[in-house]
Amino acid sequence: MKKITGLTAIILVSFGLSSSLLGQSCEKFYKKGDCAMDLQKDYKIYSQSNSAPISLQDTIEFNVVFYGQKDYIFTFCADKKLYPVNYRLIDPDTGEILYNNADDRYIESLGIGFDITRGLTIQINVLGKMSDPKELQGYTGCVGALFQYKNYEH
Repeated sequence: MKKITGLTAIILVSFGLSSSLLGQSCEKFYKKGDCAMDLQKDYKIYSQSNSAPISLQDTIEFNVVFYGQKDYIFTFCADKKLYPVNYRLIDPDTGEILYNNADDRYIESLGIGFDITRGLTIQINVLGKMSDPKELQGYTGCVGALFQYKNYEH
C-alpha cells in the first residue's frame, strides 16, 4: 500500500508541476507577440515558424530547411520582460556562426535570400536587459521565431 501511495503522490506532484508549466502556453506565439507587427502582406508565413517557452538560462535551437529561390524575413520576439532576443544563424555542417544579431545591436528582423536549398541551425537566447533581475528569477516566458517567404521575382 505504501508503494501505491508513494506512486500516487509522485504522479500528483508531477501532474501539478506539468499543469503549472502548461499554464504558460507559447503555442503560435510568433503570431501573437511582437513578431505579428512584422507580418508582410506580400510574404507567406513559413510552416517552420516556431515558438517555445524560455528563461534567461535557456538556449533554444531550431533546425530549419530553407528552400532556394526565395526571399525570407526572419523575425524574433519574446515576452517584454525578456528583451533583447539574441539569435545566431549557424551552418549545421561546420558549426560556423554565419550571423549573430549581437553584432547589429540585437536587431529583431533580418531579410535574407537563398539561391539554393540549405539547412540552418537557429540558436536563440534572451538577455532580459529591460527588466529588474529580481523580476526574472524563475521567470519563464515565450520566444517566437517568425519566418516569412516569397518566391524570387524573375
